[in-house]
Amino acid sequence: MPYELDFIGVNKETKDADAVGIRWEITEGNYVIGVFDGGFQKHGEALKNIINNYYLKDKTKKVLDFVICSHSDQDHASGLIEILNNFEVKDLYMNRPWLYAKELIPYVDDGRITEESLKKRLKEKYVYIAELEVIALNKGIKIHEIFQGEVICDKLQVLSPTKELYKELLIESSKTPLVKEQTIFDSIRGAIVEFLKNLIESWDDEKLKEDVETTAENEMSTIILGEMEEESFLLTGDAGIRGLKVALDYADTILKDIKDNVTIYQIPHHGGRHNVSTSILNRLIGNIVEEGNTTSKKAFVCSGKNSDHPLQMVVNAFVRRGVKVYNASGKTINHRNKISSREGWSSTKTLEFNKNVEDWDD
Repeated sequence: MPYELDFIGVNKETKDADAVGIRWEITEGNYVIGVFDGGFQKHGEALKNIINNYYLKDKTKKVLDFVICSHSDQDHASGLIEILNNFEVKDLYMNRPWLYAKELIPYVDDGRITEESLKKRLKEKYVYIAELEVIALNKGIKIHEIFQGEVICDKLQVLSPTKELYKELLIESSKTPLVKEQTIFDSIRGAIVEFLKNLIESWDDEKLKEDVETTAENEMSTIILGEMEEESFLLTGDAGIRGLKVALDYADTILKDIKDNVTIYQIPHHGGRHNVSTSILNRLIGNIVEEGNTTSKKAFVCSGKNSDHPLQMVVNAFVRRGVKVYNASGKTINHRNKISSREGWSSTKTLEFNKNVEDWDD
């Protein structure tokens, strides 16, 4: 089946962000067109241009079949404002915390907070998806929850989160005014960290850890399996080990073998090391191959121009499993199958294995 993915990079100094354009052919010359995350505003603008110049070229009616917001973080959600404002969107898929205010109230430790005031507080905390909701309601765009088991346009299978996991993560989130205790991520959220490559890895000596965690918001990320007949791809947003395990366990129950069938991967959270582990990657991709060998698998990561992401430790983990790794940093990367190449677009170099990796004490 002809299809393509565009992993958006912008030639400007920005923080790491994810924005992905998707289209696949259903009949000759007719495509399903959608978006998975929009990055920051600059990424949303770049994605808008890709859609207009390639997906909807020569089309007078600018219609998108679906838009997916994987989770609420600014670097995934805010660029979608540009998309909703500039296209006719049939369906918007995103989860909204305030829909669960009634179920969260029993966990609130402040008696002054009512269900309605909790809804208001949640909209203030999750400001970007709240703005997306307003735009969608004003434009008559249908908003859908997006949980495990949902199938979008017959080809995209939602593997995670479950509704139960999502509600658990809302309770755990530091954005939800439920308990006074703060998670460890409150102190590091948004912090600038300088990573020093003081550790040495060999091909068979992986320094990833099994007991790492990421934020509750990241674990809320929608994980999508796209089955395009000859190829399958996996989009992960900022999911961590918890969300990936839920996705893999569910894939097993519906007889979708991720390790054997998926050849195109989005590396979670811009290549952060708190989102993957050796055991998860063995299930997701496969075991370590002989040094220097490659498979047919490719992985794409979106990071800001001149960012220190993806971390070398994560790149090494994919490379040692035979995966070719590409970084959409400073420019957009187009992956296509049975779709003509674009005039003026050139190939992108792979990221290489490097024995020098980041110290865990950073």
